[in-house]
Amino acid sequence: MQPMQPDQHNADHQHPGQQSPAPGDWQVTEVPRSYHDAFPKDQRPRLRPAWDVFTWTYILLTLGGLALAAFVMIGYLVFPGPAVIALSLGIGAVYLALVWFGMSRLLIYRGTPMLLAFAAIVWGGTGALLIGVSPTAGHLMELAHDFGVPEISMSLGGAYTEELAKGLGVWLLLQIGRTWWNRPWHGLVAGMLVGLGFEVFENVMYAAMLAVIHPASDVSGVLDIWIMRTVFGPFMHVIFSGLVGYGIGVAVFGRGLSRTRRLGWILCCGFAGFFFHACWNLIMDSVAAQLTVYAVSWSAAAALLVTAIVRSTREARPAARVGAYPVVSIYRKVPEPLPIGHLPGLPGQPAPQGWQGQPAQQSWQAAPPQPQAGHLPESFGRPHRDAHPPERPTTWPSERPTTWRSENPNDPEEFGPR
Repeated sequence: MQPMQPDQHNADHQHPGQQSPAPGDWQVTEVPRSYHDAFPKDQRPRLRPAWDVFTWTYILLTLGGLALAAFVMIGYLVFPGPAVIALSLGIGAVYLALVWFGMSRLLIYRGTPMLLAFAAIVWGGTGALLIGVSPTAGHLMELAHDFGVPEISMSLGGAYTEELAKGLGVWLLLQIGRTWWNRPWHGLVAGMLVGLGFEVFENVMYAAMLAVIHPASDVSGVLDIWIMRTVFGPFMHVIFSGLVGYGIGVAVFGRGLSRTRRLGWILCCGFAGFFFHACWNLIMDSVAAQLTVYAVSWSAAAALLVTAIVRSTREARPAARVGAYPVVSIYRKVPEPLPIGHLPGLPGQPAPQGWQGQPAQQSWQAAPPQPQAGHLPESFGRPHRDAHPPERPTTWPSERPTTWRSENPNDPEEFGPR
């Protein structure tokens, strides 16, 4: 698809009450990824993750989770042995690759960098594990037994802490990857990826732990556990975390929402993910009742997730048809104005080297047609990269970032600012 021409859209529209950012403030500009990529690499802003407190929080918690995961795996290498761990890890790798590939075919996934998706999967198997197995989980399970309701012990000890841990990872990742993840459904994508990482590591762990009780062999035990958990509970954590992540994504990137409604999305979707996870973890007295709980909780949660995916896809499809999705967000600080005395050619001021009254040859003449003022950051069309990393703005100029809007009155409203 050919990149969109600048005269097809206009970014100079301002919303009522929206003020232009002052020098030193952060300005957010959104452009279609195809238009950004149409410029040579040395003449467009560099897209990269943010490096701020969210990134360092992610790194520290992930390193702690990696240490815990390594400790667990070393224990399983001793017993039941390296052959069992190798088989379980191999099955997990295949499962991860297949499900990840399926997710990448979704329209709402489009534009997600591989490293950002990998970071989400890693959080599910490390950072979420570190928080999910916190001492609070054990205390909640003991509390359920003390109150005489052991049936909900796993619901409190597992669902509560795990969904909080995975939700925290989704929030951190949306901040770190806000250059590419800038739409409400990206919380859904992040949640499913985090849930996939958690599910794979949990299945690997359970298969290694329970393989020794199989009457035939440890290898048969590993295969049986993987078959049971993938057939009777497919994509379990993908579904639960996807619901939680969808609420976070709407709260972070939804347009025209009050703070109360944003908080409501987080609480409602977060409760949905926790509720269905808690129902799944209920301990029933009979096999029939247990299977019924599994079927009802999984089906209801999956139906909600599919509804969210379909709804999000319908919102993204009109823009995708004309090459206006995916979109990248570019963060830059508004530069301070130069003092009047520093302008070249004024009396008493030396002219810069190369200034002979003749305009310099533009290095971007071979690039795509240049947009009008206001379309793109200043770094577009200049022979250097953007010097400012996409850090989180300390002061947002508006709830809606500067973006482009189609001049065609027949274009749908989804093309407007988000």
